[in-house]
Amino acid sequence: RKMVTMDELCEMDCSVLKRLMKDDGAKCLLLDCRSFLAFSAGHLRGAVNIRCNTIVRRRAKGSVTLDQILSGDDEARARLKSGLYSAVILYDERTSDTNTMKDDSTITLVHNA
Repeated sequence: RKMVTMDELCEMDCSVLKRLMKDDGAKCLLLDCRSFLAFSAGHLRGAVNIRCNTIVRRRAKGSVTLDQILSGDDEARARLKSGLYSAVILYDERTSDTNTMKDDSTITLVHNA
């Protein structure tokens, strides 16, 4: 199984994401790193909302696990742990590029998990 490093992160625009999801959607995991309220108001089709609220963060002391953030989606967690996804796409509402990711942001915590 290949581990991804921060250097391998890249931004992608809507047309690339659309093509990736159309051609290989079953092998892509979309992780919505926004709040549950934002996710509920609207999200990309097939995306999984991660569980990383302040209570989860406090209990985890700054380091969350896949089991914590994907606690509501057993299938996605099992497929990810089995290496069945060829791509994992993280998105939120405020990160415009990988250079602006803050160490304590939800998207960084999810990436590290």
